Amino acid sequence: MPTDGERGFTLLEVTVAFVIAALAIGTMMAGTTTGLSATDRAAKYTEAVSLARSHLAAVGRGEAIAEQDTSGIEGDGFNWHLRIHPLGTRQLTASEVDQANDSPPTVAILYQVEVTESWKEAGRTRSLELVTRRFGTRSAAP
Repeated sequence: MPTDGERGFTLLEVTVAFVIAALAIGTMMAGTTTGLSATDRAAKYTEAVSLARSHLAAVGRGEAIAEQDTSGIEGDGFNWHLRIHPLGTRQLTASEVDQANDSPPTVAILYQVEVTESWKEAGRTRSLELVTRRFGTRSAAP
């Protein structure tokens, strides 16, 4: 038996303390791994949004908007798909169009523009889709 001057922990107390510490470290490691995975996923979604927005911004720049269905591959494992299709048309009146140069009547067309970015992550395919609408015009058939 220990005397009053001898104090310390028993082997059982030390073992229980190690078990508690191991469980705490394991839980912290799992939380850290989950957090890092979520951070990587958020970074991929942010990049996908940026790429999709750049495709949307290019629509109607340099050439007239027209019906199309195209796709391609971008750097860092992203695939994109652009779909433009008309939703409706309306004949514009003379007051809505500059008729000073005797141009033919014009038709306004409302297009739906859809851009999808997809990528593989941890064996799964993830995707993001941005949708907007844009106006285009064309000359009315005589």
